[in-house]
Amino acid sequence: MEKVLPESVPTRHLSGPLSPHELQQLFAQAPFGIGVFDHEFRCRDVNGRFAELTGLARAEHPGKTLFDIVPAQTPQLLPLFQQLRQGPPRCTFEVEMVGLSRAASPARWQVSVSSVLDEDGSFSGIFLVMRESAQTGPHLDAPASPGLQEMTHRHALRLYQAEARLQHLSYYDPLTDLGNRHLLQERLTLEIETARVNHHVLALLFIDLDGFKLINDNLGHSAGDLLLKLSADRIRHCLRPGDIAIRLGADEFLVLLPAIRETQDLLGLIEGLQRRLHDPADIGQERVRLSASIGVSLYPEHGQTPDSLISAADNAMHEAKRRGRNGYLFHSPDMTAQTRERMLLEQGPLKAIEQQEFRLLYQPMADGHLSGLEALIRWQHPSLGMISPDRFIPVAEECGLIEPLGEWVMRTACRQGQQWLAEGLAVPRLSVNVSVREMRSHDYVERVTAILAETGFPAERLEIEVTESIIQSVDHSLRLFTRLKALGGQIAIDDFGTGFSSLSLLRSLPIDRIKIDRAFVQALPDDKHSRELCRTIVQLASSLGMAVTAEGIETQPQRQFLQSLRCEEGQGYLFSHPLPEPQLPSLLPVRH
Repeated sequence: MEKVLPESVPTRHLSGPLSPHELQQLFAQAPFGIGVFDHEFRCRDVNGRFAELTGLARAEHPGKTLFDIVPAQTPQLLPLFQQLRQGPPRCTFEVEMVGLSRAASPARWQVSVSSVLDEDGSFSGIFLVMRESAQTGPHLDAPASPGLQEMTHRHALRLYQAEARLQHLSYYDPLTDLGNRHLLQERLTLEIETARVNHHVLALLFIDLDGFKLINDNLGHSAGDLLLKLSADRIRHCLRPGDIAIRLGADEFLVLLPAIRETQDLLGLIEGLQRRLHDPADIGQERVRLSASIGVSLYPEHGQTPDSLISAADNAMHEAKRRGRNGYLFHSPDMTAQTRERMLLEQGPLKAIEQQEFRLLYQPMADGHLSGLEALIRWQHPSLGMISPDRFIPVAEECGLIEPLGEWVMRTACRQGQQWLAEGLAVPRLSVNVSVREMRSHDYVERVTAILAETGFPAERLEIEVTESIIQSVDHSLRLFTRLKALGGQIAIDDFGTGFSSLSLLRSLPIDRIKIDRAFVQALPDDKHSRELCRTIVQLASSLGMAVTAEGIETQPQRQFLQSLRCEEGQGYLFSHPLPEPQLPSLLPVRH
């Protein structure tokens, strides 16, 4: 054979395996892109040419998944990787990818994807080779003028950009640029299989922003969108390389943590997310602060399919929110029953109104005689039985159903009050509880006006009860209360002493009555703190010309102590339990 190498080249360099140094040179100097990814499809290393083709610096690749590096190709890559993991040994695929080069020119890449096996033949990752396709850019059969070439280039660029954008939108939320439900289902399926093969723990975090709806309603949807984008950025920056953030919709997010090795790492990440999401945010001229309720589910402990893991995390999030918000909980089996109840409560109010499942009970108030009635809603659920309002009102508020429900209560109570008046019975005062969220709706006064006109019930006999959190916004409360008082109605602050009121706020608002919360009354007369608080409230109300009602009176000693403070009106089981409408006529005095 004719020699083609100089005599000076030692023949030992021409035989045997390449040295690590030679392999490294080949990797670095290859004219095509080379990427090495592990069994979880996270990048271990790429060469310089690969970085040029993807447009990312070489140092930015390690730790990222290929989905992160070329997100527009997710629809192609997900099924391909499933086949690589489950296919025959040494499986190889050829695919073509479309995108933009670093110079923002249209580009096509021919990509070879091969499985990499361990010494025992098990799947350990992929080896990816990327070349520029010979068909890069538009194909022209004949030379074109420079102007035509430029037009064709721009047209091709727009086509490629549109194609990449469509592919991106199919997997990513357009507002926050986080993944969407489609990406979640496919990535979660892939990561569950990866965790199963490698005996890893996978974590799913279901995040709900506490208080978002109130801010969105008050500041507007544009402000709400800004807050969602800011929250998405905060979530994104708390994650590790390879973690996946998803926006499910509205103010709900989900974070997929593919490989959890230490419990403390997981807890640290969750607590870091909560701290970051709780930081104040400047939205326009307003400074707002949110918190987050987070539910956590783990593979394989809490579920082994995408749907079961998502459901478990959702259950845990709702339980965390129910326990007081701004917290996190891991899923537990007993949450399944709680979630079923919540689902029934969420789906039921509108249907319950139609099917007349709601009931109003009326609890008397007394000052030696019957001085008023408070309308109290109950839900006779067909499968859950009698449900008290503290279980379904918060759900109705979160689901946006509080307005139709509150309107039903107001209309039903006023209609019943007018019926008693028509029968010649006296109704000294009829109190109706109103949610703060309902009162903050822009047309609340108009709806009350319409109900009074429809039922004929006198406005001066109607008392609207609202919790003291309403007076945090003094200007809004002043306008609202003034308009309601102009109708002839009365305003009562319910559960006083548990919220945010101050003397200066009460002085500035047209309030008729303060109702002392039952928590303070029940500790009377033995508890010193409760005695002093009740004494202070009665004195405060007297100085401001307001009436006082003590709620939750159950014993004669409680009543006697309150009377010693000159609190004349009481409400509670000592006087009467809440009663259905048929039992009231015998208690109501005849009108004179």
